[in-house]
Amino acid sequence: MAGESAQRVDRKALRFAIGYPVLLGGGFALAAFTFRGRVPEPVAWLWNADGGTAFTPFAGYLAAGAGLIAILGALLCSQAAFTRRPAIARRVFMAGGIGMSMFLATVLAAGLLGQVGLDDARDSHPDPVVLAMGSGATLAFAVVMFFTFKPDEQWSPRDEAALLDALEPERVRLTFTYWAHARSSVFVMLGIIGVSVSLLLLVVSPWISLVLTVGALLAACSLVARVSVSPEGVGVFLAGMVPVLRFRTASVLRASFETVAARRFGGWGYRRKGQAVSVLVASGEAVEAVLDDGRQVVFSGRDGDTARRVVDVLRAGSGA
Repeated sequence: MAGESAQRVDRKALRFAIGYPVLLGGGFALAAFTFRGRVPEPVAWLWNADGGTAFTPFAGYLAAGAGLIAILGALLCSQAAFTRRPAIARRVFMAGGIGMSMFLATVLAAGLLGQVGLDDARDSHPDPVVLAMGSGATLAFAVVMFFTFKPDEQWSPRDEAALLDALEPERVRLTFTYWAHARSSVFVMLGIIGVSVSLLLLVVSPWISLVLTVGALLAACSLVARVSVSPEGVGVFLAGMVPVLRFRTASVLRASFETVAARRFGGWGYRRKGQAVSVLVASGEAVEAVLDDGRQVVFSGRDGDTARRVVDVLRAGSGA
C-alpha cells in the first residue's frame, strides 16, 4: 500500500504545494501585523461600487487573510502532486495555485495599505500601486513556475536501489532484514503487569503505577529486535529503532550459529561486559561472531534457517 501511495503522489511536490502557501500566509500575517495602530479599527475589507464598505476587526482581517492564502493556495497546488494527472495539468495546477495565493496576498496587502494613516476606513480604497505591482509580480512568477516545475518522476534512491538489484542479483540475495522477539507468553505476562497490576496500584500511588507501566513497556521493547543484514555489515536495533550493535562483515574473523541460553550471556535484552556484547530477545538460535577489534558479539537469529543465512553472509563478506 505504501508503494502504491508513493506512486500516486509526488511527495516532494506535495511538500512544496502545501508549504509555500502556508509560509506565504504566515508571512503576510507577520508583515501586516506591523501596521497595527497605523490603520483604523475596524478595517475595511470590501468596497462596493455604490460606495458601501464592509468592516472587520484588524485581527480578523489578518487571520482570515492568512487562512485564505494558505488554504486556497494549498488546495490548488496540491492537485499538482497527483502523478496520475497529465503533466500539463499538473503544471497548470502548480502555477495556478502559486499565482492564486500570491494574488490574494497582493489584494489583501493593497486593501490594508490603502487604509494606513486614516481615521475612518470608509474614506479608504485599495492602494493601486501595490495592486498593480503585486499583480505583475504574481503573473510573472506563475509563468516561471509553469515552465520550471517538472512533474516527471525524478531519479530517486529507490530507483538507485532497483538498478543495483538488477545489476547485482547476488547482493540482493545476501541483503535482508528480519525481526526477532520473545515468546508471546512473555508479552502476555508483561501486559498483565503493565495494565492490570498498574490499575490496582493506582489506589496506592499513581506514581508507582506509572513507573510500573513504563517499566513493563521498556521491558517489552527490549525483547523485540530488528536485524538488518547486507554484504557491507550488520545492524541490530532494539524495538526496531534503537541501534545497539553495528559491525562490518569485513571485520568478522569467525562466525557461527548455535542454540544458546540467554542467562549464559547475562539475560535477555542488550548486555555488554568488557568486549562481549549480546542482544538476545530469547533463548534459542543465535549468531556468534568474533571481530578483529576484539569484540565477541551474539545476537538472536530468530530460527535456524535465518541464523544460517546470516552466518553465510558474514563468511562471504569476511572471506572466512
